[in-house]
Amino acid sequence: MNDSRCLLYSRSIGLKLRKLLFLVATFFLTVCYSTLLFGESPSMTPPQAPQFDLNSHPDWPKANPEDVATIESTVRAFFDAISAPAGGKLDRVRLRSLFVPAGRIVSSRAPSSSQAADLKFLSPDEYAALSDSQTVSKGFFDRNLANEIERFGVMAHVYSAYESRFNRDDAKPVARGIKSFELLNSGNRWYIVQMYWDSERPDNPIPDRYLHDNVED
Repeated sequence: MNDSRCLLYSRSIGLKLRKLLFLVATFFLTVCYSTLLFGESPSMTPPQAPQFDLNSHPDWPKANPEDVATIESTVRAFFDAISAPAGGKLDRVRLRSLFVPAGRIVSSRAPSSSQAADLKFLSPDEYAALSDSQTVSKGFFDRNLANEIERFGVMAHVYSAYESRFNRDDAKPVARGIKSFELLNSGNRWYIVQMYWDSERPDNPIPDRYLHDNVED
């Protein structure tokens, strides 16, 4: 009697193990079939090697040579490119042409009692879309006040003091601050790699040294 029970118990365990093995095998076969049908799993795809930005974008818009001949002209061209009257739109081709293809405009959020400082990374096209949504009803004009320039090899950094107005001839600006530019010299011209700014506030005045041109080689 005991032998019969043991035999039945062994058969029950064996059946359960066969069912488990069947389910496991079915799962792996399904995964393999899906991989063959839809291609390699994302985790199996080798990462793409980083590419040089300018070489990998031969069709990137060419800039007006006068816009990008010098560090100062490139900065001035940027200020002009982001300015537009009420109802106007930014020239996106000109704005893109000042940047390397992966260049970014970085919008900063000032700290407050309810939130910490933060950043928003935008492409030139994304910045232009935001700007165009604002200039539907009112203009925006940025003016360069002074530049502090540092250069090493093909790199340049510019702290550019600015003031903003809704109309070009308004007596008083609505905002002031500093725009920080990182630039690259390549192919006898300058490119903006990144532009990042912060606004002047009562607790964050523009230091006097940034209100006067200064070039350091």
